Amino acid sequence: MAEEKIFADEPIAARGDLGERRASSAVDRVLRRPQGYQRVTPRGGAAEDGDGAKRHSLWRSLILVVFLMGIGAGIYYGIDPLRELLERPLTRVAVEGEFVFVSKTRTSELISAEINDDFLQLDLMRLKQVLEQDPWVERASIGRRWPDTLVVRIVEQKPIARWGDVGFMNQRGEIVTVAEAASQLAHLPLLQGEVSDASLILRQYQDLVRLLRTRGLDVIALKSDAKKSWRMTLAGEVELVIGRDQVMEKIGRFIRVYDRHLKDRWIEVKRVDLRYTNGVAVEWQEEVQTH
Repeated sequence: MAEEKIFADEPIAARGDLGERRASSAVDRVLRRPQGYQRVTPRGGAAEDGDGAKRHSLWRSLILVVFLMGIGAGIYYGIDPLRELLERPLTRVAVEGEFVFVSKTRTSELISAEINDDFLQLDLMRLKQVLEQDPWVERASIGRRWPDTLVVRIVEQKPIARWGDVGFMNQRGEIVTVAEAASQLAHLPLLQGEVSDASLILRQYQDLVRLLRTRGLDVIALKSDAKKSWRMTLAGEVELVIGRDQVMEKIGRFIRVYDRHLKDRWIEVKRVDLRYTNGVAVEWQEEVQTH
């Protein structure tokens, strides 16, 4: 029998060695990549980072330049109209308020003395101070109304009573000194006493008014002397002598006597003295005493 020889293409071990050599060669190529090498991603992000940042910076610079050029052009072409607007002369003064005690004519004169043609440079604070130096002015508010009007609003004092012969008392109990106020304030009640007691006198007056008004009696004067002794004058020039203490209790006793004995003869009463413990002393008009 003829001898048969079987030849293999390549030993199995040889094929295995070849695969290992190929893998090793690929690994070596990877390990030997040059420094600075970047992997290219599908979107190309890493490769394009540098160029994108440069383009972004360029656009920002361009926008800034255009913006600055626009501002410069606006200033250049708008400076004259703006200057004309800001330098517009003052042409009108509007004076507002209720002028009962304050003279509107006098107020206009004071304003005219302080203003000039420069609308923006007008010293509003100084003008406010000048107007508020008038004792009849409680406060003054001043503002500009574009394009060329100055608005002045005057708020007058609100006198609620005369204070002695020097002036009046306002609603906050403040004493305001004014000259020659008798004719303007003659219709107001008269309060008199120590300046340090002004707020106390005002409160006492208000309490007495509320109580006596229930009987139709009007208080026209309330006085407190240095000893804190009270005297009150009612409409018809009837005087009530109250004394130093227990003012409201004494007035309550007077009202009971008034209701029982004096109401129908009130026109005959000249003076009532309340400085007694259990009653009052009545002084009648002289015409009544002679009958």
